[in-house]
Amino acid sequence: MGWRLGVVGPLPMRCWDGDYVVYNPLSGNTHVFDIVTGEVLKVIMTGNVAAAEICQRIAAFLEVPNDVGIADHVGRILVALDRLALIEPAAGC
Repeated sequence: MGWRLGVVGPLPMRCWDGDYVVYNPLSGNTHVFDIVTGEVLKVIMTGNVAAAEICQRIAAFLEVPNDVGIADHVGRILVALDRLALIEPAAGC
């Protein structure tokens, strides 16, 4: 399965001391995320991307093996971001 942003254009996002502050223009909500969630969003902002690619990039960012632990953690992040309408499933990834 692939993922893409739920809005057109990049999300307004800033990073301060390892926390990411993200504004959702559709809902008007502002969210504060940890560094890993922020990095997941940064990967998705590059375009439609497969979940496996997100896991690979996050594992490289964290300098850890791309294993089932990373897949589980990234999977939980993707579900949370989808519920917040920041991302949505994308076909063809």
